[in-house]
Amino acid sequence: MNNKGQRTKDGETRAGLPRASGASSIFALCPLLLLLCGCSGKWEDYEKTLGYRGKARVNPFLAAERLLDELGHDAHGAKTLAKLPAHDAAILISGEGGLPEGRAKQLLTWAFNGGHLIYCLGGTRPYNDFETQFGSFIAAMLLEEEKDPVLGQLGIGVQRRLPLDEISELTSGLSGLKKANKKDDEKKKKIEDEEETETRLEAVLEVEWNGQKYSLSLGGHQHLILKRKLRAGEFSAGSKNESLALHLKHGMGSVTVLAHARPFRNRWIGERDHARWLAALVEENNSKEVIFVAATSGSFLSLLWQHGWMALIALGLCLVFWLWQQMPRFGPLADVELDSTRHFASHIGALGEFFWRMRSGALLVNAARDAVWERVRERHRSLDDGGRKMNEMLAGEIARRTGLPVKRVAAAFAVAPPDSAHNFVTLMRDLQAIRRAL
Repeated sequence: MNNKGQRTKDGETRAGLPRASGASSIFALCPLLLLLCGCSGKWEDYEKTLGYRGKARVNPFLAAERLLDELGHDAHGAKTLAKLPAHDAAILISGEGGLPEGRAKQLLTWAFNGGHLIYCLGGTRPYNDFETQFGSFIAAMLLEEEKDPVLGQLGIGVQRRLPLDEISELTSGLSGLKKANKKDDEKKKKIEDEEETETRLEAVLEVEWNGQKYSLSLGGHQHLILKRKLRAGEFSAGSKNESLALHLKHGMGSVTVLAHARPFRNRWIGERDHARWLAALVEENNSKEVIFVAATSGSFLSLLWQHGWMALIALGLCLVFWLWQQMPRFGPLADVELDSTRHFASHIGALGEFFWRMRSGALLVNAARDAVWERVRERHRSLDDGGRKMNEMLAGEIARRTGLPVKRVAAAFAVAPPDSAHNFVTLMRDLQAIRRAL
């Protein structure tokens, strides 16, 4: 998409607005005339490439998908790879963000059973291909020589194509140019530096495979190093110690490793033999389905549903049954008792709980002892000496009637009201037993 400078006529009025009078128009044109006389009147037209729009802006493999669709394949993109397809398919997946070891084993096992895995070390993210061909240099600086589980199991090593100090020098030079004033010579120097760096990363190679020759424009920030000899049906783009693309047999399937996905991106799929090479790779194992994956693994919820859908359904049914049982509106309507009253004993229990929470246990103990003395005065006046102290004769009679020891009967009237709930319950139980026995 190109944007070009456009010229407009001075003094033109907008539609629907009233025109000014002649004198006011002349006064308004005077500053414009002075401005035009002061400048050189030179116009400069330039073009700026903004890149693709729409789906092609966010999907760098849109052209490759449509090409494969026309060739009879079912090509489509996927945000995540929650479930592996059938073995008569091909998967193009990225290794830029790092691949977990478990996912790497799944993919290689799938390829070993007949699938075709296309593994790209870079170039799968959506960026403007017209500004840079191989992504950001800052990303190249952050590349660490960590073990990739896919490359490790295939016996492939990686190495930076440019030394780290050289990449740092290039990035610092570009950032300095961005901070400088936007003059013509600086713009030209910046463009020349960018083009020179991109040219150093680009490599046009001739690849011979299955009796066909392909002219490919490859590149990337890393070299692939194969630690074994090539077998029949395999190829390497360049030397196997400095390769930019490797195609290896893996069991009944195959694995293609690219240092950069540049040949399959929208801008370069139509150049050289990239389209013919992609079609040959896909048709090697008669792949009916081709999936371009943006992420390496699925979300947590999708993986949970894939591996534990039976447990989730059972849990959901239990939750619905529990709600139906616990919530009144999910079961039969309960009868409303408007005239129901509580028993007197429940009121007494509520009062006792209230006094205990208010730390007034002594009030409850004294009330229980007073009830015992009232029963003694009513039924056993001969044993009552008129006081509030337990004598030996009364204690012996109460012990005989209740079966409690004499000391325990005497203690029920002599000890101070306890603070612990256990001792309080024991004391109140003894006083109630004494009252019932009298």
